[in-house]
Amino acid sequence: MSEPTDKWSAPGSGEHYAGPRFATARAAGRDPRTIARLLERHGVRGPILDAPCGTGRLSSTLARFGQRVVSLDLSASMLASARERLPGAALQASVSALPFRERSFDVVVSCRFLHHLQEREARRVALRELLRASDRLVVASFWDSASWPALRVRLGLRRSEGPRGRTACSRAELEELVADGGARVLEYATGLRFLSQQTFFVAERVR
Repeated sequence: MSEPTDKWSAPGSGEHYAGPRFATARAAGRDPRTIARLLERHGVRGPILDAPCGTGRLSSTLARFGQRVVSLDLSASMLASARERLPGAALQASVSALPFRERSFDVVVSCRFLHHLQEREARRVALRELLRASDRLVVASFWDSASWPALRVRLGLRRSEGPRGRTACSRAELEELVADGGARVLEYATGLRFLSQQTFFVAERVR
């Protein structure tokens, strides 16, 4: 993850992002394990796009599926930190304006990105781009507004991160936006339903 906030584009931000938050084996492996499980369930038939790729945390997991992997991130600092881990091509570009033709990848993966988009329209644009680049599946994460941490914010028990912070959205909204992009949600995956904000979904193109 690096878009859209400026802090992940600053010099040294890649090293900072790859630091304490994923310092333990449990923290570092949580997202890759979930994504691997979803990809194993639904299969991988062609090239994979990792967008945004951040510091390349998912690279080794995606490479296991034996298909070409393309990594993309808007942050030069993130890409610099990821170079040694990336299994294939790496591009500096925005998720909201992907430099690929329609249906260029069998699977598009987007981890820890959508919750950085405050506005519904920004989420709509990003999801349409992710789905446009996919020929079949999008595997992505978002913050579920039905989770206990999100409820605590709404009740005033936990401080909001403000207008430039991370935000949650509902599954109903997510499914509407996915449908707008010509796809449907096949399933959700989360560590602890309602207790964990970070939730993954698999969307399949239907047109």
